[in-house]
Amino acid sequence: MAGATTDGLREGARTARTLMHTILGEAVAPFGAAVWQESLVAALGTLGVSAIAARQVVARATREGLLTSERVGRRSLMQISADGLTLLHEGRQRTLSFGDQPAWDERWLLVAMTIPEERREIRHRFRTQLEWLGFGSLGNGLWVSPHAEHEQQVLALLNSGEIPVGSFVFVTDRIASHTPAELARTAWDLDSLHKRYDSFVQDFSKERPKTPQQRFGSWIRMYSDWRHFPQFDPELPESLLPKQWPRGRARKLFLTCDEQWSTSAIEYFRNLDAQV
Repeated sequence: MAGATTDGLREGARTARTLMHTILGEAVAPFGAAVWQESLVAALGTLGVSAIAARQVVARATREGLLTSERVGRRSLMQISADGLTLLHEGRQRTLSFGDQPAWDERWLLVAMTIPEERREIRHRFRTQLEWLGFGSLGNGLWVSPHAEHEQQVLALLNSGEIPVGSFVFVTDRIASHTPAELARTAWDLDSLHKRYDSFVQDFSKERPKTPQQRFGSWIRMYSDWRHFPQFDPELPESLLPKQWPRGRARKLFLTCDEQWSTSAIEYFRNLDAQV
């Protein structure tokens, strides 16, 4: 069992919804689109989710269009929708490739935009989308990212019609007032991110699951934690980060544990599904 984090850095990361998405993405989607509802409930039970909570999260996924349901006798056969398969596949690719960075071309992508205070929902949505693309905030509507390759995605975002005219996008290879490392520390909370990685390494370097069920639990928890890092880590180039940055160590641990646990964990889940 992974050790509990005392600082609350990953509070909510292992919700029943997140765990189910991980199960669907790693143990179902790569092998087809169908799974018994009872298997999902039992698998979530292995991870400490109550049967009531498990059924609720499956029902929510059905309402949201991720799953469809078909009655087969007394059982419910769940199918991952076409859009759901695309979403899960993209998420899986993002999770596996995260942390494997190409060399940085030393260009910065900057966005300057102003959204009126009364349009808070739009502000929140675009803030979330920019953060997902690796942007950090310098305040006063100015956002910065070392990922100039996202230029077209940002332009499409700003041309969606919801952002007021007067938003600007810049690409530059020089920031006059700060060093690149100083800019990174200003725009992103690197101390908090460092602690997240430290907690991940501390928890899963101690894991020694012995049975298929234990490996399944450890594997799904680890995957769920790792696939949240793109939400918090803009994948800054190593040259912008403090020395001995822990991302590489955490990624190596993730890949090692995935290799050691995945086969047994998937076999456990498939046997569980076959016995329903």
